[in-house]
Amino acid sequence: MFGKAGGKLVMSQGNLTGRKVLVVEDDYLQAKTFAQALVEHGAEVVGPFSAPEECFCYCNRDLIDAAVLDVKVRNTDSFAVADRLVREEIPFIFLTGYDRNSIPHRFHRVPHYLKSFVGTDGPAAVALALASVQKPSRPSGR
Repeated sequence: MFGKAGGKLVMSQGNLTGRKVLVVEDDYLQAKTFAQALVEHGAEVVGPFSAPEECFCYCNRDLIDAAVLDVKVRNTDSFAVADRLVREEIPFIFLTGYDRNSIPHRFHRVPHYLKSFVGTDGPAAVALALASVQKPSRPSGR
């Protein structure tokens, strides 16, 4: 089962059964791989979306439980989506080819994984990471 406890998403038995996970990724093959891994762990994938503006209407805690964001999508970034997720108190992770320094300080507590991390076990690890991600603190206006 999967639920919330103490401001965290908590998972037992290694699945995301019944949880809706938003995916923002502009590389088709990577998006497909991430989505498949999430489905294999019991999640319902919302998306994947290849542009940030496509997913704003889904950034609502009544519609999704968590999100996976690529930092750079379609020559822009996903930080407006991340800000919306913070406001809605929806946990998320960054999965990107960029290092931690490319992410604004206001997101320093959000888990960050490099795409190079994604190998044979990578997509499954991403799905599992979503289960333990803490809700980010609200931005301080930086």
